[in-house]
Amino acid sequence: MTKSKPPVQFPPLIFNIFKPARITSYDVVRHFKRNLPKGYGKIGHFGTLDPFASGVLMIGVAGASRLNEFIHEYSPKTYLAVGKLGIETPTGDYTGEIIQKDETAYLKQEISRFPVDFLQERLSEKFIGDYMQAPHKYSATKFLGKNLHQWAREGVEIKKEPVLRKIYSFRIVKYAFPYLAFEVTVSSGTYVRTLFTDICHDLGTIGTLVSLVRSRVGGVPMESALRMKDWPKDGELPIMEKAIPIESVLSLPKFSLPYDKMRGFQCGAFLKKADCEIQSATENVSDKFFWVCDETGKTIGMGELTSPLEIRPKINFYSGEQSSE
Repeated sequence: MTKSKPPVQFPPLIFNIFKPARITSYDVVRHFKRNLPKGYGKIGHFGTLDPFASGVLMIGVAGASRLNEFIHEYSPKTYLAVGKLGIETPTGDYTGEIIQKDETAYLKQEISRFPVDFLQERLSEKFIGDYMQAPHKYSATKFLGKNLHQWAREGVEIKKEPVLRKIYSFRIVKYAFPYLAFEVTVSSGTYVRTLFTDICHDLGTIGTLVSLVRSRVGGVPMESALRMKDWPKDGELPIMEKAIPIESVLSLPKFSLPYDKMRGFQCGAFLKKADCEIQSATENVSDKFFWVCDETGKTIGMGELTSPLEIRPKINFYSGEQSSE
């Protein structure tokens, strides 16, 4: 009897995907699960995009999904948004029915005439920096194991306390009343729908988003994202060549580990910093975590600096067999 070949084993890789509007983030993950070649290991995405939104959705395979918390912490997200002033929907976007309209003279005679320079200065001063935001009731934030939007659609409104977020940059792209187009870079977990609601309230009106595009996650841009025509089909192997290495997503120092220290790292033993040779350290997002490489330069995991002299194994990408889910 001829033995079947074992599935190909892949290194941890990340796909930069352009998610179209009107499908969920999990729809994309499901497509990849069904169409990647065997042996891709565990799979997961880094940050949900609302169904009405489009843009960068990164998917990790072969252990790369374990980087989720690090990408959330160290990779700000940039969005291009268009909102409409003077109307309100329960969802904060165009998918909801209009429940309120602002028909005041202040909106039509004052806000409509605000110069772009005035808006830019006012909103930058108000919102750039630390920003307290409560998750939107129609969001993927969890409460008792269910998303808030699931509770809301069952008629139960869960109010969460505001949490600290950060706005890194804010730029008005165009103001053509009643539409305001802007580009914003924010920390993970920031809801742009809620931000636009807060912007409108600061201006003295109401508003809702009509479009939202995630144009960048950290250093990963929308321009290089894989469109639907380039997504995998029927287990084709060449799709793996379109993935990006994990090191290009998270810029961390690299430590080269001698061969005789490899087994200790894979078994969870602490490393002495003196035994690790630094390979590169440019524009690091953290000085606490390090890529750990073997003598050939292959990334085998991540280490965490727990003291000035010791590194603790944080992630080992090659401990145990990978299995497709």
